[in-house]
Amino acid sequence: MHDKARGTLKEALDLTCSCVGQMTAEVAACHEQMAFICQKQADEIRQQVNIHKEYIVTNLMCCYHLPGRRVRVAGLQNKLEFNGLEGVVVKVGALRIVVRLHNDKELKLKPENVQPLIPTAAKLQELILKIQDIAQERIASSKKAYRIQIKVTGVKHVNTAVSCYALATAYMKTWKPADTGETVVLLIKADKIRLRVGDERHDTRNIYSNALSEAKVALARFDEVGRLSAVPCCWFPTSPQEDKEHMSQLFAGLQVRREAAQACRPR
Repeated sequence: MHDKARGTLKEALDLTCSCVGQMTAEVAACHEQMAFICQKQADEIRQQVNIHKEYIVTNLMCCYHLPGRRVRVAGLQNKLEFNGLEGVVVKVGALRIVVRLHNDKELKLKPENVQPLIPTAAKLQELILKIQDIAQERIASSKKAYRIQIKVTGVKHVNTAVSCYALATAYMKTWKPADTGETVVLLIKADKIRLRVGDERHDTRNIYSNALSEAKVALARFDEVGRLSAVPCCWFPTSPQEDKEHMSQLFAGLQVRREAAQACRPR
């Protein structure tokens, strides 16, 4: 859905540029909308990856038993023909989960008969690479919107501060050292513009301040000795203590899975 929306918006952007020119408020609005769609798409894919990561660590399936999650039917004793079929969770009750299959048939199943669809390592890598590509597209669109905004309204304008902040948050979501440094610079610039134009709204001031604090923390963590490298565009850079704790949980989860698999093997 998001890929289609981005494709349609690109067509609209080309048409708008041909009609009113490239350096106009209308074109800036198209670029801002493109950046917003990229943000939403990246957030949704990132959520999928985080759910799979959480499952590997904890072995809990509660995150998969939510409306909208894709699942597989398994373990039925009476209606064997449904085992192995994939569907979508549409409703979660106290004792049963309603799953809609591809033929629109709905089944009321026990939680143990609703299994998550765990992607392969190659599929997870594909999802992560897509997040990174979308992140770069978001930066490009935000950068164009910011440049056009300066051209249209000048530097001392509240809309320019907003565009500068939007570009900063686009850079921040890559969680790369250089981009995080650029985030800090842009957030400081956005706040200076806000002060120049007299925008003293409490909520705006807090949003800019909180984002700057988060970016500075992330930038400082890149300089910590022994920190494992964060996966670009996926996760906030972690401290050595957090990495150690997470790795302990991950290995513990893998050990439990290994022991369970050995126990199930025929003797």
